[in-house]
Amino acid sequence: MSAHTIDPDRGVVLVTDIGRDHGTRVAAEFLAAGWNVAVTARSVTELVRIMAGKPAHRFFAVVADPTDRWQADRILDRVTARFGTINRIVDPTGVVASVWHGRESIDAVA
Repeated sequence: MSAHTIDPDRGVVLVTDIGRDHGTRVAAEFLAAGWNVAVTARSVTELVRIMAGKPAHRFFAVVADPTDRWQADRILDRVTARFGTINRIVDPTGVVASVWHGRESIDAVA
């Protein structure tokens, strides 16, 4: 994915498991394209590594395991409390997207 292929109708994207290089790259591309970006990682150490220099008003981080359905539900609660909505999910495991689909319609990318 490149910033040129990201939907220009900016909104809020949730990228799970940001500790992986691909997730970090995807989150950075959405952020550069003007999206508000929420990310998850399994440890504070992973989040601290990627948060440096990110604009606090457009970047939100949650420490959680996105493969756990209960934690996936809490991730969604925290992100919607922060940004009001979620327009896209990039979720390699599919658990968070699955929980979200139970709540409402969204463009999910696995």
